[in-house]
Amino acid sequence: MTVIAVCSAKGAPGATTTSLALALAWPLNAGSVLLVDADPAGADLASGYLQGATGPGAGAGAVASARSDLLDAVHGSAVALDATGSRLLLAGPAPFPPTRPGAAPAWSRLRELDSTGEESWTVLVDVGRLPAGAGASLLAAADLVVLVTGSSLRAVAAARPAAAVLRAAEPAHSSSPRRWLLVVGERRPYPADEVASSLGLPLLGSLAWDPRAAAVLSDGAPAGRWFARTALMRSAAAVTGRLRDLADPLLSPLSPLKPDATPLRSSASAANQRTVVGS
Repeated sequence: MTVIAVCSAKGAPGATTTSLALALAWPLNAGSVLLVDADPAGADLASGYLQGATGPGAGAGAVASARSDLLDAVHGSAVALDATGSRLLLAGPAPFPPTRPGAAPAWSRLRELDSTGEESWTVLVDVGRLPAGAGASLLAAADLVVLVTGSSLRAVAAARPAAAVLRAAEPAHSSSPRRWLLVVGERRPYPADEVASSLGLPLLGSLAWDPRAAAVLSDGAPAGRWFARTALMRSAAAVTGRLRDLADPLLSPLSPLKPDATPLRSSASAANQRTVVGS
C-alpha cells in the first residue's frame, strides 16, 4: 500500500481538484484507489463534485475516529466515484485533520486497508493547505507528499513556506525523494522545471490548465465522453504513471494488515455513484 498526501500552499490551484483528477485517472489495472477528503477547511468534494449526494463528514471521519472495525466503517461510508467500484471516496471534512499535531497514528491506520491477497490499495489524502508548523503528523503518515502550485510569481511566492516544510521533512536516509512538486498550468508564465528549481523540490510533473474540465471536478458540472479526453485528464494520467513508478520501490512484501482483518469490499450506494468515462 502507498499513502500519498496532496497539499497546496494558498488558494487555487487546489489540492482537492488535483486529488480528484488523480483518483479518476488512476488505472483500473493498478488495484483500488481510495481518495480521502481530509481538508479541514471544508467538504468541497461532497458539496462540489458529488453535488450534496453524501452528507458532510460521513466518510473521512470513519477513518480518523473508528476505534475498531475500521474496514467495516470505511466500507459503510465510502462512495464509489465510478461504476467499477475500484475508485472510492471518503468525503470530508475529517474531525482529525492529518496536519494536526499528534494525528499521525489515526491516519496510519489507513494501512489496514491493505491485505495479504492479490488486491492492492493506493490512498490519496487531500489535506488542503499545508500550515507552516503542522507538517510533522502528515509527513509521518504519508509515503509520498505532493505540493500543488501554479506557475505564476504569486503562486510560487505563496508556496515557499510549504516547500520549506517539505524539504526539512525529507527522510535523511531515503534512497529517492519523498516530497514532490506538481505544477498546474505550466508556462503561465513560467516553465514547470523553473518553478521546481526555485522552490527546491523535485518536479513530479504538471497538470494542464483546463477550466472546463476542472469545473466538472470542482463544481460537479456535467461530464460526457469528452471529459476523459480533456487535456486535464490526459495530464493527470501521466502524473499517476509517475506516482506509480515512485511508489513501486516503497512497497514492502510484508503487509501490515492484521491477520484477522478482511479486505475492504468495494461497494457503495448506487444513488451516490457518479459515472466517469475513462480508465
